[in-house]
Amino acid sequence: MTKIVGITGGIGSGKSTLSNYLKKNGFLVHESDTVVSLMYNNPSIKFIDFIKKCGLKEALNNKRINKKFIAKKIFTNSVLKNKYEKYIHKEVRLQREDFIKKNIKKNKKVIFLDVPLLLENKLEKKFNLVLCIISTKKNRTNRVLSKNKFSKEILYKIFKNQTTDKVRRARSNVLISNNKTKKDFICSAKRVLIKILK
Repeated sequence: MTKIVGITGGIGSGKSTLSNYLKKNGFLVHESDTVVSLMYNNPSIKFIDFIKKCGLKEALNNKRINKKFIAKKIFTNSVLKNKYEKYIHKEVRLQREDFIKKNIKKNKKVIFLDVPLLLENKLEKKFNLVLCIISTKKNRTNRVLSKNKFSKEILYKIFKNQTTDKVRRARSNVLISNNKTKKDFICSAKRVLIKILK
């Protein structure tokens, strides 16, 4: 039986760091953010048409999509945000389900799926284990802003749309703290991995 492990945590908590570590060590990992990045970096005609229909044509420039422009628009319009996220989530879900089916068929021992909004979208039942990375808001803010992906204003709006650490602790099976160094985080991840593989 294939053990399906969902990885989650707030923005900037360290999900990508954990996923990269797992991949380097030969584990199969499906990353929702990677699916979304591919949608933006190599947009299909269907996706471009959807963006236009949402009234976000200004975000398009020769098949290049301005993610910051879209983020600013959707976080100030709840109706647009719900419509836009519904489309994105459906595309990610279809690829996630395909990944799970393929690897169950191959009888893989364990697979990992990095799902940022796993708890927010009540997806716990899709996984045998929910592994959540816990990190302070201050640390997460510093990590995200240092990458210059979002402005502080957009980041705080993202925080508001994500659940709290209290909820994460209550609804996850396994917790990993990421408030010290990367080395400490990876050491914690190794200990958790040993338990998962038992």
